[in-house]
Amino acid sequence: MIHAPPILLVLAVALVAPACDDLLCTPVPALPGNQSAEDLEACPELPPGVAPIEGLAIARASERFDGLVLTMSTRPLACGEPASQHGYCASDDDRGLTLGVPAEQSAPGTYPLRTPVYVEFETPDARVHGGGGELELASVELFAVTDTCVTGRIVGLVDQHGPFDGGFRAPRCAP
Repeated sequence: MIHAPPILLVLAVALVAPACDDLLCTPVPALPGNQSAEDLEACPELPPGVAPIEGLAIARASERFDGLVLTMSTRPLACGEPASQHGYCASDDDRGLTLGVPAEQSAPGTYPLRTPVYVEFETPDARVHGGGGELELASVELFAVTDTCVTGRIVGLVDQHGPFDGGFRAPRCAP
């Protein structure tokens, strides 16, 4: 029997621990994105001067929880899949945002990212779930809410260490 000093065991576990995260995560599925010109045909255009969020693989809108759920991500997520509560393997390019907007706020207008808006986001450095706090300094502006798409923009989230700011066109889907 080999007896190692406790400090060596701690070091061995510390060196192996990062590898365990990779073993416990799931590779990102090879799903199609939905940000091509063809996918966005049913969506109203962004207003002049509103730049789209760069690098989005998907932006989706769905009816859930008696309101509207918007998800935007650099990962090709399935309809209804949240931006950060998943077991996918992380990379330095991962950015995502899921907003739960109550039915009474599922109309054109500007809404702070605080309660009753549910917010979760993912960046390479953080995962945030909830709302309120400093996030109320950021907002979502909805320009158009149609049967086929939601068009809007995220404002001030990058200043709160969020994943991105800018315009989005989110085709509707049914989870």
